[in-house]
Amino acid sequence: MMKGRTLRALTIAALVAALAAPAGAQDARDWQRMVGELKAGTRIELYLEDGTRVQGTLVTHDADVLVLNPRTRIPVAPWRVAYSEIRSIDVKRDGAMSPGTKVLVGVGIGAGVAFLTLLILVASIAD
Repeated sequence: MMKGRTLRALTIAALVAALAAPAGAQDARDWQRMVGELKAGTRIELYLEDGTRVQGTLVTHDADVLVLNPRTRIPVAPWRVAYSEIRSIDVKRDGAMSPGTKVLVGVGIGAGVAFLTLLILVASIAD
């Protein structure tokens, strides 16, 4: 009985310690390897160590830095970002709809529903 409780307590303690331990920080070589697998023109979002978040298009990469064309309202020069400055990288999907496209789809659906409702109303009055 005591042996079972001790074993269970040790198992719980080991699981809590494993889950509570922070994940290891990414090394610059990990980011270099990940970016090396991406093609130029890929949309990415970078989170930098200083808290900056930037979305843009990957232009090129080399051993020390990646070159990113930031997505801004006013065109700016490409950024050279050292791998050591990167906290995380998020690769964006190519087929994602832009906010403007989503609005137009919603307006189209709303207009279609309104037209269909009007047709049903006219048909029920005509009978």
